[in-house]
Amino acid sequence: MSDSKIEWFEDFIGLGYHVFDVRPTIYLIFDNKKKLVNAWNQIIKYWPDYEIKMSFFEGDTNYEFILYCQSRILQKTVVFLKSLKISDNYQQFMEEYNGSASLQIANYSPKNKKYELEIFKFKKKVAGLQFLKKEDSVYDFVISQALERLRQAGEKK
Repeated sequence: MSDSKIEWFEDFIGLGYHVFDVRPTIYLIFDNKKKLVNAWNQIIKYWPDYEIKMSFFEGDTNYEFILYCQSRILQKTVVFLKSLKISDNYQQFMEEYNGSASLQIANYSPKNKKYELEIFKFKKKVAGLQFLKKEDSVYDFVISQALERLRQAGEKK
């Protein structure tokens, strides 16, 4: 696969985790409903559940999150990627993960001087999930390109 068929999606604010169900859930969290609905309707809903790949590359205090699927319908690969701080919720998710997880989306918005998290019913099952260390070797072209992109973005800060 060439880099020209890869689209990078970094326009979400982070991740949320819910581990108290049969299958733990990861939430892609947005701060704009229009972006959220477009991400679902134009990208994620076309991903076959069994082909979705999700990776977490853990460092000392941060981890790189990479989510993608090579969609035959869209004829491109869209990669959601973000560098995030390691949190207690992330660590609990790692401990509770048992082979598959659900992927959902949520919107985080201000409401009456507070913030509200609105969870949407859209859901995908992710079985292709892996936890790695930043120094681990990667043999997946898309993931290696995403890690390079995140590394370059980190150097610019």
